Amino acid sequence: MRQRFTKIRVLLVAAFALLQGGCTPLPNVDEAWETRDFSSSQEIIALYDSLAQEIGNGSSNLRTKNMCHYVWNSGEYIFRCRGKNSDIVELPDRIETLLFDDSIVSNFMLARDTARFADHYMTLEAMQKGATFEEARDGITVTVFYRAKGINNHDYDKLRTVFSCKNNALHEAYMRKLFFPFRNSGCNEELYSIRPLIEKNVADTPLRQQILALYDSYAPTMPGNPAPDATLKDVNGKEQTLSQYRGKVVVIDIWATWCSSCLAKMPAFIELSKEFENNSNVKFLTVSIDRKSAKKQWLTTIKKRNMQGLTNLFPDCEVESPFESNYHISGVPRYMIIDQEGKIVTAYAPGPGEDMRQIILKTLNR
Repeated sequence: MRQRFTKIRVLLVAAFALLQGGCTPLPNVDEAWETRDFSSSQEIIALYDSLAQEIGNGSSNLRTKNMCHYVWNSGEYIFRCRGKNSDIVELPDRIETLLFDDSIVSNFMLARDTARFADHYMTLEAMQKGATFEEARDGITVTVFYRAKGINNHDYDKLRTVFSCKNNALHEAYMRKLFFPFRNSGCNEELYSIRPLIEKNVADTPLRQQILALYDSYAPTMPGNPAPDATLKDVNGKEQTLSQYRGKVVVIDIWATWCSSCLAKMPAFIELSKEFENNSNVKFLTVSIDRKSAKKQWLTTIKKRNMQGLTNLFPDCEVESPFESNYHISGVPRYMIIDQEGKIVTAYAPGPGEDMRQIILKTLNR
C-alpha cells in the first residue's frame, strides 16, 4: 500500500514540475470574447484564430465554446449590418459543425438567445455552402428590420435540423416561429413533411398540440386527397363547380385584382394555357378572391388583361368563401393542380413556367 501511494506522489510531483517547466495555461475563452466589441469581420476572425491556436489540441470543450462565441458574434455582426457589408463573406469560412444536443452548445444558447443563436449558425452554414445572405436569412419569422421573404429550401433544412435534435428549448422557440409560415403562406408539402419529426422528437406540451392541430387542419389539402369541391360563378353569373371538370387535369390560378404580383404573372399563365389549348384533357381556371363588391373591377380586369381565353371564376361573396377556407388561401398568387380523378396533385404549385408545365405533363401521363 505504501509503495502505491509513493508512486502516485511521484506522478503528481512530475506533473507539477512539467507545468512549472513552461506549459502555457489554457485561455479563458469566455472572458476573451465578452470583453471585446467588434467593428469588422477581420477582428472576429483574428480573435477566433488566436484562441484556437492557444487551445490547440487541448480541451474539446474550449474548442466548442470558442466556435460558439465565433458563431454568435459573426451572426450579430452580419445581422447588424443587414448583410450589406462586403466583409461578411469571410465569416462563414471557419464555421465547423455544432450539435444543438451538445451540452456546451445548448448551455451557451440558453445563456443568450436560443433561437437567435440557431438562426446565426444555420445562416452562416448556408452561406458556407454558397447561399447569399438574402437566400440564407430566416424566412420563418419577420422582424422590424427585414421585409418578409418567402420560405425556401434553407428554411426547410433549418426546420429539419431543429426538430431532429433533442434540444427542448430550441423546439419551443421554433414551434412558436411556425405560426408565421402557416399564417403567411399556408402549409405546403415541404412544411408538412416536418410534422413527423415534431411527433417523434418534441415533448408533449400545449404548444406542440397547437402545432399538430394546425397540421391536421391542412391535411385535407395534401397530395392524393380528394380536392374539396367549390361552387363559383363565371363572368355570366352561371354557377360552376370544380367537380364538373372531373376527367381533366385542372390548373388553377388564384388571384385578386388588387394583387400586383398576381397581375404580373398572369401573362405567363395565359401563355402556358395556350400551349395546352388543343388538349381537351387539361382545363385552366382562374379563381379571384375579390369580394362581391369588387365584381365590376374583376370583370374590367379580365378584359384589360386579355384573360378571356381562360375560364374565370368568382366566389361572389362579401366574406371569406368556402373555397378560400377549404384551401387555406392566406395569400395570392397561389396555384393548384388537380388530377383527372379529382385528387390534389399539389395545392401549392410553382408559378407558371417550366416547373408547372412539367407537373401538368407528368399528371397527364399517369
